[in-house]
Amino acid sequence: MRAWLVAASVGGVVVTMLAPGGNAQQPSRDGFYAGSMAQAATPLPNAVSPPACVYLRSVKMKVDHGGVTFWYTDWEGNTIHYRGKVDGAGNVLAWHTNGDGSKSALTGQFGDAGFTGHMERDQQLCPYDLTLTPAPAH
Repeated sequence: MRAWLVAASVGGVVVTMLAPGGNAQQPSRDGFYAGSMAQAATPLPNAVSPPACVYLRSVKMKVDHGGVTFWYTDWEGNTIHYRGKVDGAGNVLAWHTNGDGSKSALTGQFGDAGFTGHMERDQQLCPYDLTLTPAPAH
């Protein structure tokens, strides 16, 4: 955000003016969060058998100066990361690069109680809904 300040002397009085929204403070969301990701319902075409998705997992998140990292452990014990940004309104867009070079998205928003979002996995066959709340640093 670009803020500007104008100062002028009018009859010996200094008048200052900030740009619109220049003094509005966005809440700091920096810190650690923990919660869960639950498999979302996914309608599948008749010819596709349901994938072997894990229904419920724990997930963690770190926010640092507008950057965000999510991570969880998959069924093989690998740590999967999604990295992205938080905008001034609290919207999140993060990405994971899969082994085949494709990308999976994680989107969501901060609210009064923490973060809620949606994560794509395994070519959208294992999507998850996420809920995280502030947690102590670890």
